[in-house]
Amino acid sequence: MRKLYKYILPSLLGIVLLALMYCCLYYPQQSMPIGKAVFVETPEYDKYRNDCLHPCIRYDKDENIYHMAQSPYYGWNNKVENPMYYMSYSYDKWSNGILLSETPMKGYNSDPCILLNNDTVIYVWRECMTPRCDSLNIVQTTVGGILQNGKIENVQVYTTNTSYDYDVQQCPILFKNTHVDSFYIYAAWYQFAPNRIGKGIAIWRGKNIVKPDFQLIDTLPIQSCYTVDKCAQIRLLNHIWYLPIPLRHDIWHFDLFEYDDKLYMVSVAEKGDNIMLSVSEDYKHFKTYRKPLVNNHFSENYTGYRQYFYKPTAFVKNDSLFVFYTANAKDDPNRNQLFVTAEKIKKIIK
Repeated sequence: MRKLYKYILPSLLGIVLLALMYCCLYYPQQSMPIGKAVFVETPEYDKYRNDCLHPCIRYDKDENIYHMAQSPYYGWNNKVENPMYYMSYSYDKWSNGILLSETPMKGYNSDPCILLNNDTVIYVWRECMTPRCDSLNIVQTTVGGILQNGKIENVQVYTTNTSYDYDVQQCPILFKNTHVDSFYIYAAWYQFAPNRIGKGIAIWRGKNIVKPDFQLIDTLPIQSCYTVDKCAQIRLLNHIWYLPIPLRHDIWHFDLFEYDDKLYMVSVAEKGDNIMLSVSEDYKHFKTYRKPLVNNHFSENYTGYRQYFYKPTAFVKNDSLFVFYTANAKDDPNRNQLFVTAEKIKKIIK
């Protein structure tokens, strides 16, 4: 009997330790506080319904002003996915939206982005299968230009994509590298056929922002990361408890910001469960942190409903990381709502 205990007890302890390690790694968790709803008012309420699907928020520290690009998508209708521009003195209230482009005759708009270049605001978005795309004999194009008096007088073509099977300019992020005299567009490199697969990122480079001369210079895979998820849940004592399981993170939409001479990415899978943080020291190859910034299962115990994330955006202010993200609204599942959370960045990247 003593010999039996000699072998059984260590085995049981080993199993318990492995189970604890597994739960520590993959049980739903997040590194930032629970997000709070942000007020967004769209023009033409009857058409756009105060919806916010694809935000890009930039902070001008010299003027203490926030800028936002966003496109609505109420009821998952791409005919209302039109680029809008906002400027605000408060990051949690956006009420002066300007519509920059109407619904095209065919196809749709999507994926807007802002770049603050000194005192200039550059605004870009994608057009998919529009008359402009037809005239260029392409499938999608990233277009935009310099914002002046709430308008873009001369819309320019920045990048193009010619295939229905893949995209190398999905969710374009216009970026100026402070270390070199060039502009860049980072985009999701995504395959749609024969299977939907997130391949990584595509990088475009250009020298001239007034007369865009962007060229595709890289398509780079991103190393897979397994993060938290649940395969079952139970409500007990007014709390949801989960049976954890690993989940491979897929990059659908993302945003970029610089901090401490490194390039950071916040990303999410399509209607995903996790908002993830990645870092690159060479501005090309990213490594993803295992613990999510925000996880919808963890948050559900506080929000009172299941959220699905679509697009994050982020900036650093006073050494705090502000992460904005869109999710289905509690009062109207057809509406996409903007949320924000903030935490000291060194606490997250330690």
